[in-house]
Amino acid sequence: MIWPVVCAVPNCAEGAPKLSGASHIRIKPASLLYTIYGREEANEEYFCNYEVNPEYERPLAGAGLNMTAWGPNGEVRAAELPSHRFFLATLFQPQLSTAAEKPHPVIVAYLQAATRFKEARAIH
Repeated sequence: MIWPVVCAVPNCAEGAPKLSGASHIRIKPASLLYTIYGREEANEEYFCNYEVNPEYERPLAGAGLNMTAWGPNGEVRAAELPSHRFFLATLFQPQLSTAAEKPHPVIVAYLQAATRFKEARAIH
C-alpha cells in the first residue's frame, strides 16, 4: 500500500528524505480535516520517503477509507475513516510545525476528541 515517494518536495535539504520540508495540500470539503482547518488549502511539513501507492487508492476507498487531502500532483496526503469518532491518517507530520504557544490544529482537534470521549465514558 505504500511505495517510495515519486515527487520530491522542491528545495528539500540534501540527504533528507524526498518528502521533507513544507508542501502545499488541497483539502476535501466536508471532511474532518476541512472541519479542523476551516479551509481547502494548507501548507504542511513532511519528513518521509514513502507515500500511498496510487494503485491502492480505489480499494482503500471501497473499504470505507476516504482520501481527504492531496499534494500538488494529486498524491494522497491524508485519509479518514468516517465510521470512527476520530481516525485521521496524515503523511505530513503536525508535530513538526507545532509549538507550545501555538499547537498544530490537528493536535488540538485530537486532544479535543479524546476529551469528549473521556467525558462521554464518565457519564455512562
